[in-house]
Amino acid sequence: MLELYFLLYRIPRMMTKLARERKRSALAWTFIALGAWIGSELVVGIALGVFYAIGIEFWGWPERSTGFNYLTYFLALAAALISVTIVTRILSRQPKQEILPVPPPPPEFPIAERWNR
Repeated sequence: MLELYFLLYRIPRMMTKLARERKRSALAWTFIALGAWIGSELVVGIALGVFYAIGIEFWGWPERSTGFNYLTYFLALAAALISVTIVTRILSRQPKQEILPVPPPPPEFPIAERWNR
């Protein structure tokens, strides 16, 4: 449930705000952040799953462990939060593109009569 809050509400809102301030594509940065979230969760889940499979095979660990499932969940969640934080900092470091006001037109000087002779 916690992932759904971040994936559907918090990350898109945060990335849209940051991207629009910097005149960047809000949709692209949202997808980058969501990809980082999902990718880091998958990498941590697969890595810990392989580690646990090796433990079952070589060290005689039990085949089902609720404690290890919770540990995997929390580590994957922490990795996802860290990855989104990194993406947010990358976007935050980009300078804001400010719209500068248009300078005033150059002054027009009336032509003096003595120069028209």
